[in-house]
Amino acid sequence: MEQRRALNNAYALVTAQQNIQTFYRFTFEEAMDKQIKQIEGDSTKLRETELARVDRIESQVQQAVEEIKKIDPERFLHQDPLRDVNTEEDAGGQ
Repeated sequence: MEQRRALNNAYALVTAQQNIQTFYRFTFEEAMDKQIKQIEGDSTKLRETELARVDRIESQVQQAVEEIKKIDPERFLHQDPLRDVNTEEDAGGQ
């Protein structure tokens, strides 16, 4: 058991030192470059950039709004005092 503990401690020391060296080598500029690449870099089918994701979501929301505008207003629920999910009829004027 002592040999196992000694090897474990030695391994932990070596990996900790490697992690510290990796952390020290990582610069602010590298962090900024990674962030910029994530925002506006190259998109793939599996991982899109942040800008591409925002554009996709914006397009989906606009499409949903257009579909909702086409729905007959009579299909929406009328105000019900027993249900708090509906907006009060006079709340729009306040």
